Amino acid sequence: MTRRSVLTLVILVAGTTVLAAQGQTPPATVSSMGEAVIRRPPDRAIITLTTESRGQTPQEAQTKGAVIMKAVQAAVDALKLTGGQVMTTGLYLSQDYEVSGNQRVPRGFVDRHTIIVRLDDISRAGEVLTVAVGAGATNISGIRFDRRDREALEEEALKQAVGVARARADALAAGAGKTVDRVLRVAEERVAFEAGALNPRLMAAQSESLALGGSVPVASGEIEIRMRVVLTATLR
Repeated sequence: MTRRSVLTLVILVAGTTVLAAQGQTPPATVSSMGEAVIRRPPDRAIITLTTESRGQTPQEAQTKGAVIMKAVQAAVDALKLTGGQVMTTGLYLSQDYEVSGNQRVPRGFVDRHTIIVRLDDISRAGEVLTVAVGAGATNISGIRFDRRDREALEEEALKQAVGVARARADALAAGAGKTVDRVLRVAEERVAFEAGALNPRLMAAQSESLALGGSVPVASGEIEIRMRVVLTATLR
């Protein structure tokens, strides 16, 4: 429980205790949940790419990896993507093994270098995948889609969710023969995941699909901005 939650709980309990000490009955309350979903086509794509190189020594593996990743980055930069941005997210160098006779036998070293490519022209996402693999990328960990105006859309969805929660509270109160008096608290509830028509934020473009060559088809679907709130109010 967070400090803010504890403070809220203490205030509510303290208020109830004071009313009880004064011989007053605490007001009846109602709690309701509201959820709102805003769907929009995505206008941003984020692609995760990895190169993998091997060598007999750490230096050899790392040198080969650096050459290949530079080629991948140069190929992506040459596309001159709208809103394009490349960022390194992982550098890994480790000893490699093979299993022989139930024993792990060293067989050199492996270098892995991971980057993310962000672009605002999602129609070129397939082009990025094809070019990157052609330049030496050995793994595409995933592609996800987003909105540049996500914060504004989340705020709008929150407003709608509060409206839904208030309408539900009114319905609950009416069913009990009462009306909503005063809103005590409105809290946002985090949604575990977001999904589009085809769960676009979790869509993965696997490197195996690139073996046929040509531009990789990428379906972006729709982005869902889903917000949920819980409203608590007194009744009269």
